[in-house]
Amino acid sequence: MSAMSRRLAAALAAALTVAALAGCSVLGDRSVPRSDLEGAVKQLMEEQSGQAVDSVTCDGDLAGEVDASVRCTATVAGEEVGLTVTATDVDGDDVRYEVRSDTASPAPTPTPTPTAD
Repeated sequence: MSAMSRRLAAALAAALTVAALAGCSVLGDRSVPRSDLEGAVKQLMEEQSGQAVDSVTCDGDLAGEVDASVRCTATVAGEEVGLTVTATDVDGDDVRYEVRSDTASPAPTPTPTPTAD
C-alpha cells in the first residue's frame, strides 16, 4: 500500500473519531439489520471525510439495546479501518448509535486547576 493510501485511510479514521447517526429497525425487531447498518456507516464515513469508501462489512445486526455493539470493518483505498458501532438510545423502533474508529484517540482529560483559598 502506498503512503498516500495509508494517509487517506488515517485521515478518514480521524474524521470518524465519533459520529452519531440514527438507524431504524425493521418489523419491530428493535435491531438494525446488518445490511442497513453497513450502508449507513459507509454513507456516514463518506459524508464525514469527503472521500470514497470501498466497502463496509459488519459482523451482524446491531441489537436495539443501549450499549449493544457490533464490530465493522471499512475498506478505504485498500486499507482496512476497524470500527465499533454502539447503540446509544432506543426509542420504540428507533435505534440511535455512534460509530468509533479503532484508531481514534480519546479526548485528553483536562488537568484540574488548583483553586486559591
